[in-house]
Amino acid sequence: MKPKIILGVSAVAMLVVAGCSAGGQNTSSADAPKAEVSKVSVDKDGSQSKGPASEIPGARKGGIITPLWRQDQTHYDPAQIQTSPDQTISELLERRLTMYKNVDGKTVLVGDLATNAGETTDGGKTWKFTLKDGIKYADGSPIVAADVKYAVARSFSTKYSRGFPYIQTWLAGTEEFSKFYPGPYEGGELSNDKVEAPDAKTVIFKFTEPRTDLPFAAALGTTVPVPQAKDTKEGLDQNPITSGPYKIASHEVDKSLTLVKNDQWDPNTDSIRHQYVDGFTFQFGPQIAEVTDRLTASAGDDKNSTSLYAAVAPERLDQVMNDPKVKPQILDQATAGSEVYSINTSRITDLNVRKALLVAFPKEQARKTKGGPYAGDFSTTLGSPVNAGWKKYDLPGITDVNPMGDPVKAKQMLTDAGKLGQSISLGYNQTPAGEKEGLAIADGLEKAGFKVEKIPMQAKTFNDSRDNVNNNLDLYWSSWAADWPTGVTVYPEVYDGRKIGDGRPNNSHFNDPAVNAEIDRILKITDITEQGAEFMKLDQKIMEQVPAIPYIYTRRQLMTGANIGGGSVDSHTVMNLNNLFIKS
Repeated sequence: MKPKIILGVSAVAMLVVAGCSAGGQNTSSADAPKAEVSKVSVDKDGSQSKGPASEIPGARKGGIITPLWRQDQTHYDPAQIQTSPDQTISELLERRLTMYKNVDGKTVLVGDLATNAGETTDGGKTWKFTLKDGIKYADGSPIVAADVKYAVARSFSTKYSRGFPYIQTWLAGTEEFSKFYPGPYEGGELSNDKVEAPDAKTVIFKFTEPRTDLPFAAALGTTVPVPQAKDTKEGLDQNPITSGPYKIASHEVDKSLTLVKNDQWDPNTDSIRHQYVDGFTFQFGPQIAEVTDRLTASAGDDKNSTSLYAAVAPERLDQVMNDPKVKPQILDQATAGSEVYSINTSRITDLNVRKALLVAFPKEQARKTKGGPYAGDFSTTLGSPVNAGWKKYDLPGITDVNPMGDPVKAKQMLTDAGKLGQSISLGYNQTPAGEKEGLAIADGLEKAGFKVEKIPMQAKTFNDSRDNVNNNLDLYWSSWAADWPTGVTVYPEVYDGRKIGDGRPNNSHFNDPAVNAEIDRILKITDITEQGAEFMKLDQKIMEQVPAIPYIYTRRQLMTGANIGGGSVDSHTVMNLNNLFIKS
């Protein structure tokens, strides 16, 4: 039975929960982790927001942990951060109004800088957050409400177009929020009728209509405090302002990042984070095969290393997932992510060509390069199964395509449309794994009569390059996980044609006025169950026009060195660095 739930501070939202057992290669195996939708409670009274964080069993203090990741962050400014690994690193450095934590296996949205997850007395049109006592920046200066207001104000600037847009959009009442208010560099102070800081401890948000999701949006980088006096027009990518348990000691771009303890962080104000280790030394550059081998061997200092976002190379999966010695080091996680190959509809305007791409696309061969079923189940929808209201639907010729691809049928479709030999520029991530996947896809499409130009894209700048409107590409990988699992943070962000722009996630450049209008209608529905059902109808309506090729519902394997304890997966499906410790 699915109860009707009205989302608000006294109610619940929906978050992914997945088993962490090491599943077998057979996707029907009972051991394979499956994504589930479950309740997340909201800390209205502040009882779960009080520090310190609950101790992790067996935890000890001291030592240095070395996270291994293929690339440095593109951005360190919280107003620019959006990808999952970058958010996880940011949460070590910077606090925000709210954040998620795990309580006895259940997810709770709590106050981070705030005493609770926010308060409203008018149904969500006005929200008040009260800052905790004793919260400071790394330089010892106090965090005050005006810093949160200023952080929200600077996020309106077009300079930070890659960041999360929710709060700005709601305050402005328009997707083009930078035209409503250009940010403090050109527009002066954000008016008090939008965000007010009447004293050092109180932040008040004021909307023209109910915004019951605000506590969830407040957990994103938009509310990371920034003192105006320390901001620059160049941004904070090189010098983020620290308020979390760790601060940057050194940063060699694209090579390493060294974090040390922030002695101004007070654990009594933080119910989420720990400060078990003396620091973290991130190594940027190791590709996934190297990470797998180093953590499997756990020789020397590698026993105190960990993966960050992906750990097990596809060609090593069978070996490590069935090794009883290594298996305890692995977290096998179904995630909230849904991967697609976006079709640039501003370039591929013929629906028949897009349908032929869908029919020809070799899902099975491409997924095999990522580890087969360990990479996730094949998807048929744009949204993820963890989103409220998700269910499969039947769309003949679209949801029933052969995962192996059907080059004969696709070639006939191109021939009938007079488009045999259609050129396709395929952008792919220039990593060893990305190159294999790109080659498999190109081979499948060429067998169907497409002429494919393979375009390698640097891993570090892949997202930024892809997200440019004029990217000169036709087909490319995209992934999206709801920022809180309802369609509110999926379809309006990824398929609303009014949000096409550099840095925005509408990678298909899809713009259908009827879909845009339907998004507006559905967003006004406050009942999650009803809203979720309507979003699934919209998913089907969008797929009729094939702006993207559904690929997989992401499953991920993370791995620690043999001497690391406290391994768990955070709300971004990244290694939860807050809980890690060195065993001995």
